[in-house]
Amino acid sequence: MLESIKKEVKGSLENAFLNLIQCIWNKALYFAGLLYDSVKGEGTCNKLLIRIMISCSGVDMLKIRSEFKRKFSKSLYYYIQQDPNGDNQKALLYLCGGGD
Repeated sequence: MLESIKKEVKGSLENAFLNLIQCIWNKALYFAGLLYDSVKGEGTCNKLLIRIMISCSGVDMLKIRSEFKRKFSKSLYYYIQQDPNGDNQKALLYLCGGGD
């Protein structure tokens, strides 16, 4: 299916279809990837990080944390700790639910 999309569709529509399929196949891994993109490197993408952490807190967060650590070797909690954001950081660590 992915190959068909890559062959038939280009541009932002291709990206939208590929993201949709990834989310359907493994929602936790999809969000783990988005979270990694928001915390890797210097500084964080706070808007994306906060939006995902709030919308996925609760039921999905345990699965997302597990997929995150499996794919990126370190926990999401670790990456959030690396960016000193004061109150934002405390809230994000709370939403994360702990280190793995």
